[in-house]
Formats: sequence, C-alpha cells, structure tokens
Amino acid sequence: MKQSTRYAALLWLILCLFGQPCWAQDDESPSRLPDYPIPLIPEDQIQPTQPLLELGPGFLETGRLERGFDILTGAVWRPSLWVYGNLRSGVNVIDPAGNNNRVIEWANRIDLFANLQLTGTERILVGLQPLQDQGKFTGYTIEPEGSEGWYDNTSLELITFFFEGELSELFPRLDPAGNKKLDYGFSVGRWGVDLQDGMLVNDNMDAFGVTRFIPFPGAASMRFTMLYGWGQLHRDDNKLSNESRLFGISTETDTYSSTIDADLVAVTAPETQGGDGLFAGLGSSQRIKKWGRTFNTTIRWCASIASEVDNAQVSDGMLFFAEASTTPYGTDDNAYGTLFLGIDEFSSAGRSPAKGGPLGKAGILFAAAGLGSFKPALGNRADRSFGGAIGYQWILSGGEKNFIVELGGRTPTEGSDPGSAAVGMRYQEKLTNRVMVQADAYTKMDEGGANSNGIRTEFLVRF
Repeated sequence: MKQSTRYAALLWLILCLFGQPCWAQDDESPSRLPDYPIPLIPEDQIQPTQPLLELGPGFLETGRLERGFDILTGAVWRPSLWVYGNLRSGVNVIDPAGNNNRVIEWANRIDLFANLQLTGTERILVGLQPLQDQGKFTGYTIEPEGSEGWYDNTSLELITFFFEGELSELFPRLDPAGNKKLDYGFSVGRWGVDLQDGMLVNDNMDAFGVTRFIPFPGAASMRFTMLYGWGQLHRDDNKLSNESRLFGISTETDTYSSTIDADLVAVTAPETQGGDGLFAGLGSSQRIKKWGRTFNTTIRWCASIASEVDNAQVSDGMLFFAEASTTPYGTDDNAYGTLFLGIDEFSSAGRSPAKGGPLGKAGILFAAAGLGSFKPALGNRADRSFGGAIGYQWILSGGEKNFIVELGGRTPTEGSDPGSAAVGMRYQEKLTNRVMVQADAYTKMDEGGANSNGIRTEFLVRF
C-alpha cells in the first residue's frame, strides 16, 4: 500500500472514531450552521416603511449582501443612499397666569436627512431643518393682538453634516493580521454631542471625536471618547457663540451591575460671549430588583464653574437628578418618578436653541416641546430649586396608543419666587405607519393663587 493511501485510511479511521459517524449526513448534526439565511423576524411579519428616497441596498432589505467594490485602502464599500425625515405641524394655545397675554399659534418643523451608507461602520449624514432658524419656527400667529400674521423662519443652514467611521475598517491594509489594535471610531463634522442625558451638553456643533473601547478592571467594557468642538456651539442661553471652543473627555463604563458615565468638559470663549467655563458630570444607570419588581434607576450629578463673574452663558452651580421607573405587574405600562435639586445656577456647556434647559428628562411638565413657543409648564431650568414628578403611562392597543398622566412641582430653595405645582397629560396614537397624532395639556397653580394653562395638538408625519 502506498504511503499516501495509508495516510488517507488512517485519517478516515480517526474521523470515524472521534468525529461524527461516517454514515451521518451533515444536516443531521444539530451544531452545523445552515447554508441558508435565517431571519430574526419572519419575512411575512416585516412591514417596512420605505424612506423618501432609497438608492442601492435597502434599509430594511433582506437577502444576501452585494459584493460591493474595493477602494484603495483595502476596504469594501457597498454604497446606499437613504433620504428620510419627518414633518411636525401643531397648534399651540398658551394662557399665561394673570396677564391676559394668550398665545395661539400654528408652528411647523421639518427634519430632513440624507444618509450615504458606505459600510456597516462608515457613513456620511447630512441634515436640514428648513422651517426653523435658531429655535424660531415657521408658522402663523393668531394671538396676541398686534402679533398676528405669518412668520417666515426658513433656513437652509446645515444642522448636521458629518463623516463617521472606524479606523481599522476604513484602512484594513494598515493591519492585515488584525493584531495592531487600530479599532478607533471617529466622527468629524457637524453632529449632535449629548452628555449626561443632555444635561451637561446637548448641542449640534462642529466637532471632532475619537472613541475607543478599552479594558478596565472590574468592568465588562469601557468607552473612552475625546472631543474637540470648534464651531456652532450654543452656550447655556441657547444662543450661538461663534468664538467658543469645547474640549471634552467622556467615558462610559459597563460594570456587572451599572453603567457609569463620567464626563469632563472645558469651554473657552471671550468675555463678550460668556468667558471660560469648566463642566463635569457623573451618572449611574442600573436595574434594581426589590419587592419582587425590577426598577430602572438613574442618578446624575452635574456641575459648572465660571472662570469669571456668573452670566447668562456660564455660571457656578450643581444639579442632582434621580429617576426610577417600573412596569406594574400584569401590564405593559410604565410608572415613573423623578427628583432634582439645583444648587446655585448650574449651566450646561452647550445647548441647541430648541432644547430648552437641562431638566427635560424630569418629565413632560419639564420638557421643551421643540415646536413653536409652547413652554414647559414647570420650566426646565434648575436654578436654586427643588422638585420632581410622578407619572403613569398606559400602553394601549398593543403599543399603537399611549396615555400619560403626570403630577409635578417645584419650589425655590432661595429667593422669594413662589412654588408651583402642575398636572399634565399626553395622548399619542399611531394613525398609519407614517402618521402619528399627539395632544398635550397642562394646568399649573402657583402658591400665590395664579393659574396658567396650555394645550397643544401635533401631527407627526414620517417620510
């Protein structure tokens, strides 16, 4: 017997003794991967809503990936362009307390995006808000008297325009063996920076950011990000500061019980635009099992320090914030509560014009509508005050409708301003795959006896 034949016979014998039985077929092994795709959701249950424009591979398309083409760096690109967005159109009625200065307005907003997807990690995103200009919206005012008429606040300024990618995916030829640890994510252009749930920073600015996941003792993973913002920064008064520069370090660490966010930001600016400031934030999110229930909890601390005298752009202060929510037994509903304490005058490092103040996460009574001049019932500044809210959200019709009732209040810790309490309600309903209707209402009562009310109805159309 030839030597090669003896080797073949020996290999066959080893496979029979230690591998699967010689007579078994491949498809009989329960551990064998199939040769056909298995979707996460059955295709007959997928009801994709197509974007306004779709070129190349579809956003929710199933099937095999196209081959694409190689670029000079060695990366394989499969370009696709998706144009999508939404239209918000609503009527606001605000009746301020005791000054007979009722506001009735129709406001409109369009968020339009073009996403050029190159790979799973590289893309270019361009965004416009053509019916908004620095927080002022296009629409028609009915009251107050003397302010009636059409307001044109159209703008073609780019709100979003950035490229993001991952170094090792963009330049695979730099590390063919995959052992040089070049997995750095980055983003450059005009994009949204959001730190501490938007309390520390919540702004679309011209910035460059680099991110890397690094090992950290006692943690599953840690994200480390360095930021530099050089343009389109809005200070805490929601106004543009062209000469401000932002430097930041942001980390997010997943431990075995919590996700911990730690951020440090410095802003430099001339005194005419508020001057320099230092900002810090620390937060922790976790699930707590107690009394047979699971509670989702978050606590945050934010601080700001002005290098010069306090002003509208930056001031000394701290904000403590806590929230908890749970799903009541036997329901899909959501019960929640929030608390906050503002010491002195905390200021954010950056806030877009339509974002309002840092308390938007405290509940619907504190959140800015982001459409027209409808202000939150209890405000969203945290200056020298204590407060919070409790609420309940009913999930109806399998998630196609929901209804929220919320009670909230705030009281000053210094000064003579009156405390206030409010009750708010929100109803949302999906009309079609593209259209949703939302209605909000509140009534607010001050310690001095003054009452104010607000109601709004909005249609949201996705395209």
